[in-house]
Amino acid sequence: MGKLLRFVFNHLRVVFLISVIFLSIPQQMLPSTEHTALLASSEVVPATYPKLDFSTYFGGSSGGEQGNGIAVTEEDSCYLTGQTGSSDFPTLNAYNNTFSGDRDAFVAKLTGSGSLLWSTYFGGSDLDYSNDISLASDGSCYVMGTTLSSDFPTQNAYNSTLNGNLDTFLAKFSINGSLLWSTYLGGSSRDEGQSIAVASDGSCYVTGYTNSSDFPTKSAYDSTYNGWYIDAFVAKFSTNGALLWSTFLGGNANEWGSSIAVTSDGSCYVTGFTASSDFPTLDAYDPSPNGDWDVFVTKFSASGSLLWSTFFGGARWDEALGIAVANDDSCYITGFAGSSDFPLQNAFNSTYGGYGDAFVSKFSSEGFLLWSTYLGGSDGDRGYDIAVTSDGSCYVTGETFSTNFPTENAYNSTLSGGYDAFVSKFNASGSLLWSTFLGGSEGMDNGNSLAVTEDGSCFVIGTTFSDDFPTQNAYDNTIGGYDAFVTKFVDTPMPATHPSIVTGFLVFIAIMPTIAFMPVIALILYKKRK
Repeated sequence: MGKLLRFVFNHLRVVFLISVIFLSIPQQMLPSTEHTALLASSEVVPATYPKLDFSTYFGGSSGGEQGNGIAVTEEDSCYLTGQTGSSDFPTLNAYNNTFSGDRDAFVAKLTGSGSLLWSTYFGGSDLDYSNDISLASDGSCYVMGTTLSSDFPTQNAYNSTLNGNLDTFLAKFSINGSLLWSTYLGGSSRDEGQSIAVASDGSCYVTGYTNSSDFPTKSAYDSTYNGWYIDAFVAKFSTNGALLWSTFLGGNANEWGSSIAVTSDGSCYVTGFTASSDFPTLDAYDPSPNGDWDVFVTKFSASGSLLWSTFFGGARWDEALGIAVANDDSCYITGFAGSSDFPLQNAFNSTYGGYGDAFVSKFSSEGFLLWSTYLGGSDGDRGYDIAVTSDGSCYVTGETFSTNFPTENAYNSTLSGGYDAFVSKFNASGSLLWSTFLGGSEGMDNGNSLAVTEDGSCFVIGTTFSDDFPTQNAYDNTIGGYDAFVTKFVDTPMPATHPSIVTGFLVFIAIMPTIAFMPVIALILYKKRK
């Protein structure tokens, strides 16, 4: 006897009386085509796994390094940035071969196979660290970070003077590592740069947080410092380093601007977290605060006008730490959810782990929530960065303390010790395609940033304390204290014996030859949504 099955999708209510149905099944289990009718569109996606292509330590012998940002070209070269305390940090074809003091930022370029092309210190005589890097179409790279050095190297600067306790810095290097321009950005107090993104015209967008009531603003959405202690800021510079617009972003408490991404038309998305009840919202998915700290997602036009802005979170503490934009201008965010009632939709995992989970969420270009999921196990998990390919697949990295963190087609399915980095891939609809641990036994390994190419190569940078962190085809096989690491995974089809994954909405009606007269009925009822 057949089964009565009801579905609602698009504007249709569909009722099927069928004899056999298959949903999201391995490819080899599908009925043969001569006995099958496909009643809805589908896509058969070959299962893939993250094949380790190269993995290397990157640092000196003693001072310690942190890998904070990575970007990749279409030719698979990768640019990386972070901070170092080592006087013997590896340099090559350097803008500056000499460690300047305390801690320096570093900027480096590797080939797609992990060979060093150029590498440089970048800083003054005090504390300097770089948090993010982004590429222009001509191969030049933009770096953003924070400095306490009054002698930080500036060139063709918007502002050549240290203004306060800590200033943001921005710098642009050529494809070969020559410094093109470099500038301070800040007011008389504390200003920290967190993220940078480059538009197709070479202009760059930056975000971070400021404690300076005199932080420089221009053509601002909000020219007034709002915060109890800190406000987020958003600014745009030309390809030559001129300030185009700059604004505060915040309410009556505190805000932290974590990450920024730019669309093809020059609009920018900013995300972070806020404790303000009056954080500015417009056409919001959620216009009201929910907990101690909420995620915010805000979109500005290319000229700095507010397009939409929303709270996003549950009743406790939630942070967004990474954002990326797809070709259709939808945006993906990741971070830390400390709320058991964090907003979910079409979730891969709808169960809160208990000690804070990573999350991954996708919004449309108009600010509608498309899907949202927890990503984690029973202990602490945190997503630090996210990247998107042209088909809408997204890659996430961060850190996990959970032995039962979800893995799928993994390079390593076992937590190696303490905190491990993780790398996970979702398709455009939020289904998990693969997920892996990445780390050694020392217990302090975290993935801070990642970048992807269109062929599915995924470059991850982070920090490791493990002398047994996995290396392969390495530029450097030996750790020095604690080091940055750079790891490349290649998205690789599983062997032919491994089931492919069928995604999308599938309904198959099987006409069994041994039951020649069994009726099969499909009744379609049209009903518009209210």
